[in-house]
Amino acid sequence: MSRHLFVGTGVSSTYTNGILADGKVGFQKLSADGPTALGASDTIADSDQIRVVQGTPNGNKVSPWIYGRNVIVFSGVDYAAPVAHQGTVTAATTSNAAGEVVIKFVRTDGPRPEIFKFTTEIASNTTATNAGVAIDAAFDALDAIPEWLNSAPSNSSGVVTFSGSKRGDTTKSGGTWEYGPATFEVIVESNSVGATTFTAASGSAKADPGVGDGNLVRYYEETLQGVSDGYYNRRNLPIQPTLHAVASSNYDMATIVATKDGSTSPQIKGVDNLIEISIALVDVAGTGASLAIDAGLNSYMASTPGAFAAVSFVKAS
Repeated sequence: MSRHLFVGTGVSSTYTNGILADGKVGFQKLSADGPTALGASDTIADSDQIRVVQGTPNGNKVSPWIYGRNVIVFSGVDYAAPVAHQGTVTAATTSNAAGEVVIKFVRTDGPRPEIFKFTTEIASNTTATNAGVAIDAAFDALDAIPEWLNSAPSNSSGVVTFSGSKRGDTTKSGGTWEYGPATFEVIVESNSVGATTFTAASGSAKADPGVGDGNLVRYYEETLQGVSDGYYNRRNLPIQPTLHAVASSNYDMATIVATKDGSTSPQIKGVDNLIEISIALVDVAGTGASLAIDAGLNSYMASTPGAFAAVSFVKAS
């Protein structure tokens, strides 16, 4: 599959001397005069080929030309925030004798299980709420915890909530978690505290990478730099090309998928023949009104054999 990503602060079809403004994304049709901006009411009858353009400081970055009749996917999704995986430990009943509770975590999303555990001392006559405070404090006081665990649990009335790291989080060591949301099971391995019980539950919040998170878009852009920027030989070309996605931004995402030869199957004789184009547009805070990705693109896609519905995004409030 040929994959391409275009990142912009918004949609624009305005060109200056054929160059799109830096940070904008536009769409072109192939006409008798060469590439020209896709008009607001253009259809497949006006041009059988279109492409995506991104304005950069070094000029236009363009996708391969795709035939409208070969498009098999045209869709868009609003930004959705990533969700960290969570597990809880719930204390119940005031203790009548001092003891220790050992809590164990087992990472489940890695190539192999990873285990981490810690011990909390609970004094006699400690309420369930204060037992939760003690567990929270004991975890916070640890010098080192696995990178895949968030360093700041929360406690509410004896319910201690632990979270896994998600892409872009700052870890206990001060590094940055570069992977998808970590998942884990939480287990009460042992408990010698008199009368108090501790109940573990995993998945109180399910891990979800979300859609359009800036850290994820930036990572995806980096993986495609071999195709988009020729960044293959990293020994002889040690200077990485500029990344356009911003980790702190949120993006609405659109996708166009077309076959290279017009077949209805994504593979021919075992050879992948798809072109996949992803478009990331900054999710703009504003009025809550719909923001069409581009009137021309929507018009064009509606006129193709796929008769695709218009794509629009709702501005974040």
